[in-house]
Amino acid sequence: MDNKLIVFLDNIQRTIVATLVEENDRTLTVSKPAILNVTPTQEKKLQVQLYPVIFREFLKDRDVFPSWTYSKSAITISYDLVLEPNLVLQYNEMFKIVKNEPAPTIKL
Repeated sequence: MDNKLIVFLDNIQRTIVATLVEENDRTLTVSKPAILNVTPTQEKKLQVQLYPVIFREFLKDRDVFPSWTYSKSAITISYDLVLEPNLVLQYNEMFKIVKNEPAPTIKL
């Protein structure tokens, strides 16, 4: 699969943008899932942000992206949705490889 993006609603109706890994009749497997969040601003405009399902700073290797498998019975998939180019750019930038960049210190 050559980085095909797929958009779906998860079981609590969040919009998820992800890279398709594999799909069969029962499941959808993706990597790099991100939640698409839209919020109004004080200026009465909409702000669009993408948040990763898991922050890569929590992963041992920040450049290895795990796969996530969703049951198709719990999600709604859009097969003909084409994302706006700036949103695709934001998505790709969020998941770019960052080898040799030190991970920030996180206190848990």
